[in-house]
Amino acid sequence: MDFSFWLNDKEFRLNLEEKTESDILVSLGKRKYHVSVEFLSPDEILLNIDGKIYDIIINSNSSYYSVSVNGKPFKIERKSAQRILKGKVEKPKKQDIRTSMPGQVVKVFVEEGSKVKEGQPILVLEAMKMQNEIKSPRSGIIITINPKAGDSVETGSLLFSVE
Repeated sequence: MDFSFWLNDKEFRLNLEEKTESDILVSLGKRKYHVSVEFLSPDEILLNIDGKIYDIIINSNSSYYSVSVNGKPFKIERKSAQRILKGKVEKPKKQDIRTSMPGQVVKVFVEEGSKVKEGQPILVLEAMKMQNEIKSPRSGIIITINPKAGDSVETGSLLFSVE
């Protein structure tokens, strides 16, 4: 069985070959290790790797494993299939921002071609008697800004695009 994991942004590939229920041959690159395993609890195991004993405690969440080896902590990342295949998940080049309810544009702070930062206010939209500052979801350049101050917009209308 083959596994890949990342530690400190370096990829490691393991091959595990079960010899008996508690004895495994582990291949890491050209090196091979005989490992016997004793499960102490669902989160803790003892490994005997070529005669050396290691107490391993493993906790996980959706993005990484927290692994303690004889008390020394390590963070081992999980990678999505897309990131493994493409090397890195890229942000889409263009992001369209649309209104979720009808309203009126009160003020526009930028124009097409403006450089913006993530979280920077782009316009003010009044909807249901409340003024809402609509901010850029990412840093980039405003490539389209449709409404002008005073324009009415319907639900789903394109407000602006950032690239």
